[in-house]
Amino acid sequence: MKKLAAELVTIVLGVLIALGFDDWRQGREEIKIANEHLHDITAELRRNLCTVERIRMRHMPRKFENLQTVLDFLNDPHARVEDPAALLHAFARSTSSARPWLVDNQYQAMQNSGNVRLVSKLQPDLSLAAIYESPDVLFSQDERIRGSYPVVVNELIPAQLQSEFSQLRGYARDANAPAMVDDANLSEAVDAIRARRVELLALARNEAAVATGRWYALTRMSQDLNATVTQLARWDRSTTSLQEEMLECTTSATPSPLLQLK
Repeated sequence: MKKLAAELVTIVLGVLIALGFDDWRQGREEIKIANEHLHDITAELRRNLCTVERIRMRHMPRKFENLQTVLDFLNDPHARVEDPAALLHAFARSTSSARPWLVDNQYQAMQNSGNVRLVSKLQPDLSLAAIYESPDVLFSQDERIRGSYPVVVNELIPAQLQSEFSQLRGYARDANAPAMVDDANLSEAVDAIRARRVELLALARNEAAVATGRWYALTRMSQDLNATVTQLARWDRSTTSLQEEMLECTTSATPSPLLQLK
């Protein structure tokens, strides 16, 4: 009887040890999977932050500068124009609206794999859904109030200038679109703008409200992304500091492929 009890205890202990080993091995495998997801997501968030900062620090200042030139001209009924081409250029560029094209491949891969719970166990205070979904909420605020300013301005810019003034020109290296034939008298185009000064002034002020809202949205996104990448520092495999990478993003002359011009 004692021998049978001893054998039973041995069997039970063996089963418990085997189950414990399987749980330990599964736990280690889950930690490995969660770590890989966090490595990939950290790299993805770095790229998204670079895209946001490029627009916030490069595109938005030019947008405000050109819009200020437009407002100065429209607020003065007798404004002198020494360089019609430069003024028309400011009008054309004041209509630009760049939105970051944020990638979410790694985030979607984590969700589709069903491993969200593993990442949550490893980093319970991480709120990735808010990071990835907030841009649509933020940008919808200024898109809701945007008026017809870009359309009206483009109607007043002579067609032959579009090859030079197009917002997308910088994306085609060492190439220029065919120039069209239109009214070569740029002074007449300026006069046409001046004739609609009151209408354009109201539209430009609304465009200023939209641009200001977009700047705030981009700044909030930058703050959130920066904080999350810092939070995930232990999973950051990059050999370049975040500060150095952001400096490179904002000073590089090469247009980012992750910008949407709308």
